Amino acid sequence: MVELREGTAATRDFYNLKGWRRRDGMLTDTHLFGWRAGPICDSLDVQRKERVLRAVGQPNPRIAELGCGGTPATFLAQTAAEYTAVDFSSVGLAEAAVALRNTGTPFRVVEADITSLPFQTGAFDVVYSAQAIYHIDTIKGQSEAFREAMRIVRPGGRAIFIMGNPFPLLFPLRLMRRVLAMTPFIGTVLNRLRAKPPLPYLPMPLGWMRAELEQWGAVEITGHAVPSVDFDRLVPETSVLGRAIWRGVRRLETHHAKLGARLGCYVLIVVHKPENRAVS
Repeated sequence: MVELREGTAATRDFYNLKGWRRRDGMLTDTHLFGWRAGPICDSLDVQRKERVLRAVGQPNPRIAELGCGGTPATFLAQTAAEYTAVDFSSVGLAEAAVALRNTGTPFRVVEADITSLPFQTGAFDVVYSAQAIYHIDTIKGQSEAFREAMRIVRPGGRAIFIMGNPFPLLFPLRLMRRVLAMTPFIGTVLNRLRAKPPLPYLPMPLGWMRAELEQWGAVEITGHAVPSVDFDRLVPETSVLGRAIWRGVRRLETHHAKLGARLGCYVLIVVHKPENRAVS
């Protein structure tokens, strides 16, 4: 077990003890946070992956995925010259290795804290991290994760992050919960009263993330997924109203991706590190 620098022990313990364990043949993480299948949801999944692939912007890159867990981005690994999957859960990495073997891409799994990576500066063409950094429970820790990710991207390379939007304008209840959670004193009281979540969750404002990353290069923020997993489970495609709502979601994600960054729950952040950027 690796020594943590700024990574969150509670997150690692959840995934080692529960999240990446199988229940009825399925990963517990998928039971808790997986999206349901359906024609519209499936088409959105394809579209989201295609957007990530376009963001890579180069053929046969050396890719590092940070916080891969037991479900690495195999769609991305299939395009890589070599793939490095990083996580601090040894249980997750065992699952990741099984999934990556089926891609045919040369790969390695590395047990490490993503706030302190054991790689040389500029070692990768592309760094990818999806829905992992906001499970670090301190602002300092998230800042260090961004810094480490950008350090190991070569000049001229790119970093791609899928992150939570804490203030999605289309989801007022979710927005209000995050506003209250981030309000001094009120947030402390609410955290004591509410049921304890399965693992830490600290989505930072989009402006903060932009400011952290702009020191490394040009930053593009667009929508990734408008709905949350909770919404997905509350609004099935099987009803007439549900299908109509999901068609609206698909239209927003397809034709108004930049607007979706403000309206929806998850964003895609792409950082273009310039060729002349001094590495440090």
